[in-house]
Amino acid sequence: MKLLSFFFFIFLFNFSYSQTIDFTTEKEIIKQTLSQYLDTNPNSIASFFKGRKGYKLATFGLEMGIAMEEDSLKREDLKKDLNHLNYYSDSISNALKTKKIKVFISDTLFAYKYIPTANNLKNETDWKQNYQYLLSDFKYNELARMDTIIGEEYIDLIKKQVYYKGEDKTFLRSELDHSYYKYEKENLTSKDEFNIRASKIYRLVLNNNKTKGCYLFSFYCSQNKICRSFIFIKKENNKWVYVDEYPSWIVDES
Repeated sequence: MKLLSFFFFIFLFNFSYSQTIDFTTEKEIIKQTLSQYLDTNPNSIASFFKGRKGYKLATFGLEMGIAMEEDSLKREDLKKDLNHLNYYSDSISNALKTKKIKVFISDTLFAYKYIPTANNLKNETDWKQNYQYLLSDFKYNELARMDTIIGEEYIDLIKKQVYYKGEDKTFLRSELDHSYYKYEKENLTSKDEFNIRASKIYRLVLNNNKTKGCYLFSFYCSQNKICRSFIFIKKENNKWVYVDEYPSWIVDES
């Protein structure tokens, strides 16, 4: 019996150790990947570079409008809008050669605090039921909520966030400065369209072999409401890269 207890202790120790990551490394991983995610977020002016997500979505909408519009005058207006979009994209690219995008953010990495609502994902029965809903997105992307199919292993990282027991930790905003982005204290008087009014960044969790990870990011979206997403990342060629995002309300309000 003592031998069994000993091996059980070793198992717990190894499991705990496999989840441990020092705070400096955690911040560095977030620094590398958050800028990549922001490059795809329509709230970032950088997402309107030609070929990026914001630009593609805007172009698709305008081209669909041109193809379907029967009124010739309105169709010409849409064509002008498309030309303006291309000019706008080029002007952004030129401006960001010398200018940074300010991201207004809290100086704390927050521990995700899961609060049960209709279901309790800490209840195994509820989790198994919700897992099937998540599977339709992560394995099949049936509702096209994600940019691509990323696989069900990332669902396990959501579960790790649900059970996360870490603490909030403060950091220097400048520690995350990377690429086009400079992180600063919120400035409500700023009207610069290059700025992003974000809210919070949440602590990182990793899978057991530290090749995939997940944290959350929240920002102000339509009608001054807070939007929040799970940010999924992976290690590729010894570098951390952004994979996809997933709206947290699907989990929070499950």
